[in-house]
Amino acid sequence: MILKERLSYKKGFTLIEMVIVIAVIGILMGIAFNGISSVQQNARDTRRISDLRKVQTHLELFFNRCGHYPVDATTCGNANVGAGSTGWDNLTTALTLVVNENEVPDDPVKNKQGQGSYEYAFEEDGLGYVIGAKTERIGNNIDLTGTQGDINCDVYYCISS
Repeated sequence: MILKERLSYKKGFTLIEMVIVIAVIGILMGIAFNGISSVQQNARDTRRISDLRKVQTHLELFFNRCGHYPVDATTCGNANVGAGSTGWDNLTTALTLVVNENEVPDDPVKNKQGQGSYEYAFEEDGLGYVIGAKTERIGNNIDLTGTQGDINCDVYYCISS
């Protein structure tokens, strides 16, 4: 009789216990993913700032070769144009005079149209520039505020010549 009662006793978790365990695991995973997300955003911002420093070096190489900073996607031609901006793709094309195209960094996260958050603006006669990156968590550079060239340095992290 005791043996029969022992065999009829079912071992396992009840439905309520299973729901509680799944809920606790879900909460812990949510906390973990939130922490990982902020670390990833900081890492991408750090890469963006590093990319701007790398492009700054490439721009100085271009200046040493051409006597001015890029004003369009062409070669070292005449830089007697007004201040303005050119797209990041045009800057990449211009910098291929001094480095390989794959050495010019691009934003680690692009939007659906394939556009990143990097901007480039040049000063009159190509004798100065501002480059900027829109960051996710790091604020703007405190040295450059307001609009520099065509870049709003209150929104973008900016570096200038």
